[in-house]
Amino acid sequence: MADFFSQSTFVVEQRRKLFEMRNQYRVFDQAGAEIGAVQQVAQSPLAIIARFGTDMDAMLPTTLELHDAAGTPLLRMHKPWFRLTLTVTKPAGSTLGLIAKRIRMGKARFTITDQTGSEVGEVRAQNWRAKDFTIIDQAGNEVATATKKWRGLATEMFTDADTYVVNLQPYASEPLRSLAVAAALTIDVILKQSD
Repeated sequence: MADFFSQSTFVVEQRRKLFEMRNQYRVFDQAGAEIGAVQQVAQSPLAIIARFGTDMDAMLPTTLELHDAAGTPLLRMHKPWFRLTLTVTKPAGSTLGLIAKRIRMGKARFTITDQTGSEVGEVRAQNWRAKDFTIIDQAGNEVATATKKWRGLATEMFTDADTYVVNLQPYASEPLRSLAVAAALTIDVILKQSD
């Protein structure tokens, strides 16, 4: 787990699908080598029906698992029904932290808390379009950025497939390193699925 999160850049690319019934992502390093994958797991039949027949993706329960290239589980992220939060846990089940969207006017913001519920950082949209995000620690220092990248006209028009580049500062420490990678998935699941 330590080697995976020691990377300075992660590219999280959602798989292109015309009808997306299950979230799937590939994770690359800065050189373009595939270093992991994220799969949606434990999806109920009711959620599948709701996803197919409605436009309420952001309100559905979602559980994602991040694996390295060898298939070893690294993180599990869960968003319950009708909540705008993602709980991040380690493979053994212990909670690493929580990323929760703030209900507010203006630019999107998420609060990052550790396993004890103490606030350790924040995800801030840099503009109203919510394409560029800064992840800061409790002291206000930038520890990472997450940027949504353009994937081409056909992909943007006909699919929900997004790509995020997460750049971590060398001084970023745990749990913020792991939570910064989870933040890109939080942004996609909570903000972008219904776009």
